[in-house]
Amino acid sequence: MFILLIINCHLHSTGDKRRALLRGLTEALPQILPLLYSLVEKHFVAALSEHTRQQMELAKHHVGTVTAVLNAINAYAEWAPVTDLAKYGLIHGCGSLLSYSDFRLLACEFFKIVCHRKRPADVAVCEYDAAMSNIFQVLMNISQEFLTKSRMQPMAIDESEYEFGVCICETVVALGSSNMQCILVDGARTSHFLQQMLEYYQHYRIALHFQSLLFWLVALREPSKAKSVARVSGDTSPAGNFGSVGVSSTEKEKKGVSLFITDEIYSTLLDVSFKRMLKKSANSSSSLLELWNEELEGKSDFSNYRTKLSSSCE
Repeated sequence: MFILLIINCHLHSTGDKRRALLRGLTEALPQILPLLYSLVEKHFVAALSEHTRQQMELAKHHVGTVTAVLNAINAYAEWAPVTDLAKYGLIHGCGSLLSYSDFRLLACEFFKIVCHRKRPADVAVCEYDAAMSNIFQVLMNISQEFLTKSRMQPMAIDESEYEFGVCICETVVALGSSNMQCILVDGARTSHFLQQMLEYYQHYRIALHFQSLLFWLVALREPSKAKSVARVSGDTSPAGNFGSVGVSSTEKEKKGVSLFITDEIYSTLLDVSFKRMLKKSANSSSSLLELWNEELEGKSDFSNYRTKLSSSCE
């Protein structure tokens, strides 16, 4: 409760008071972050134990405590150094909670907040990229679980799990939009990431499709300079170019994601875009494919949506 009070004061302070409070909080991170981790671990284990013993009221109490601490962690995730979040176990801790329905949305929110942050100029690049690589692995694993289930057992996914899937997709898009340089250093990692983004684009639920559309619009606007470099070098293999001996991480980042977008990916993007150009009507097919309709929130109007689709085809 004391930690939450401090955060609340921080959010409502201004000027010199806010700067002084921020300095104090920053200096206290080596004490606060391990405390948050230990609280999550302690009460999570206690919740599982009480649930096993069928002590539901006690379990509910511990679940509430974990939820409150996760809210505090998410407040710190907005500004605490990513390297500190990794150092004191919060990335690992929140990653472990993604498999539990009571905590997965808040845990996913933690990753979404962190993934939206760009690499600061004054940070140790290796440490930051290592932390983001850990986040990448966590997100790819949980994302693949959702995609596999939705592909193999679409009718088994309820609305709460679908809501979680949307949150995961938004988080993965944020990772690719703000920290793609941490993915591009490895060819296999980049290909894996793009394959998942393509699966989201192909997804029958439009909210997942739409979130991935936002990523592809950015990725496809990248200059084609990278492909020219590949042709000049005589190696048109994305993995081959990025895996070449003597190619620095900086050069890999400069080449960009466009080097990995193959003809097959372009073909799939076009195919999906053409299918989704239609607007849902009373005579629409009852297939799983969910088309745009007026009831969707946060998707602007249909003409704007079609404009985005058209842009992905250019």
